[in-house]
Amino acid sequence: MALARRQARGRSPPRGAPLATSAPQDRRRRGLLARGSAREYGCRVRSPARLLLAVFLGGALGTLTRVWVTSLTTMSMLDGDQTTYVPLSANLHVLDSDIIAALIANVAGSLALGIVAGAHWPERLATLRAALGPGFCGGFTTFSLIALALALVFSNSGWAVVAFAAGTVGGILAIVAGRAIGRLISPPPGAGRGPAAPSHDTFGPDGGAPAGGVR
Repeated sequence: MALARRQARGRSPPRGAPLATSAPQDRRRRGLLARGSAREYGCRVRSPARLLLAVFLGGALGTLTRVWVTSLTTMSMLDGDQTTYVPLSANLHVLDSDIIAALIANVAGSLALGIVAGAHWPERLATLRAALGPGFCGGFTTFSLIALALALVFSNSGWAVVAFAAGTVGGILAIVAGRAIGRLISPPPGAGRGPAAPSHDTFGPDGGAPAGGVR
């Protein structure tokens, strides 16, 4: 009996007979990949439209906040007669209070982004994290004004160079400090109790994918 079974296994199927396939396994594998593709934007959000809307609203709020900070800084310096015009070109000037406001926004926004990126967020709050991180912090910070000042007055003004250096170095230090603060506020699961569980860091190099690929 055992010999007959072995011979049956070794025989090739008759010509024209349907070949056995692993269709159920293939369907399961395709199903896993389909479910994992919801992380294509770096977090477990089922609807990309919902995520994009959150980033859009957060960016609008961040931009409005930066405009408010700029207006507040300008009014404060005008009241004290401390603001002056920085010539960018023959027909273009900018208040130095605008540059100071941009520095404040960049450093504060970098600190906030570091906190958002360093803290552990449950999957149900992935949309909120996207709204606060690339949305609000992305809209609140600005690089264009300082870059314009640096490009146009690099040869005859040290103020733009100081602003660029302070914004760059201060932003990097603020990001590092913010990530440390975020991990203290909301540490990842398993922190301090052996090996840490794989995290889903939206702003990390893996884009939020768990270790070992899609599961």
